[in-house]
Amino acid sequence: MRVPMVKKKRGLGLLPKLLMGVLIPILLAFIVIGSMVFYSWNVGGRPFFTSIKDNGSQKLTELKTFFLTETRTYTGGMVEKMIKTKGLDVVGQMEVVFRSNPKMKKEDLLKDQVIQSIAVQKVGEMGHTAVYDVQGVIYFHKDPALVGMTLNQIYGRSPELLKIMEAGTKGPTSDYYDWKDADGRVHSKYIYLHPIKGSEFIVLADAYVEEFSKPVKAIEDRVRQIERRYLEEYNKNFRIFFLIILITLLVLIAVVFLFSRLVVHPIKYLSKVADTISMGELNVPINLKAKGEVGLLVESLERMQASVKAAIERLQKKKG
Repeated sequence: MRVPMVKKKRGLGLLPKLLMGVLIPILLAFIVIGSMVFYSWNVGGRPFFTSIKDNGSQKLTELKTFFLTETRTYTGGMVEKMIKTKGLDVVGQMEVVFRSNPKMKKEDLLKDQVIQSIAVQKVGEMGHTAVYDVQGVIYFHKDPALVGMTLNQIYGRSPELLKIMEAGTKGPTSDYYDWKDADGRVHSKYIYLHPIKGSEFIVLADAYVEEFSKPVKAIEDRVRQIERRYLEEYNKNFRIFFLIILITLLVLIAVVFLFSRLVVHPIKYLSKVADTISMGELNVPINLKAKGEVGLLVESLERMQASVKAAIERLQKKKG
């Protein structure tokens, strides 16, 4: 006689529970690791957490900025020092000339080629020195056509420069200024002015800043190339790392799923066998070889099957 079975409500099976119990912690761990490595978080518009990836690129950018800033500062100091040194050198030589020739008149200065060679000297490749008096009249200049002209006539288009040169009549002065060439291009220049002691003359020394900053620009370009190449490799490695993590996660999910099925499949099979036995089919074979806890379960089910079968046989004998 078969006993009618009452179906009960079932919750989640063993397989979903195993998958959830194992995969959820793994997924959470990967999410946390991925967040730390790849994603930066801002709270209220302010950085809250900087990822390892962004932190590395930021530090590289900071290092580049610091290096370039220090290089520019150092180079700028070298440019100023070189131009100032050249100006003081000319001042010293001109002072010797005036001490040696105390009665020399201004008009005689223009005729002296030696003094001309002392007063006008190159500063770098394109810069030069010049000499003018406190009235603003040019006495020595690399362009002979400008000799005898006033500062206003020559530099009137640059009030900024005129102001600096007027300050030079009162004492040593230096500053940067923008100069527009004949081709319309604007360049930054540095000028140093120093009065010649015991005279009415001032020595001028100036040069284009970019002439001396060319090596710095070459270094800057090289540093930016290195930074760009490093960031490309850096980002490429992180993309590879991300793919490795993703593949690892997928492999883990597949392994966990297969392992869970290997664990659950025998249990589901034994559950069906138990249902069959409970329906009165006592001779159903248990075709499952297993070790461990599942093996113990198989042995228990076989004992139960034999016990039920023996009990039924005893009852049948008593009735007979």
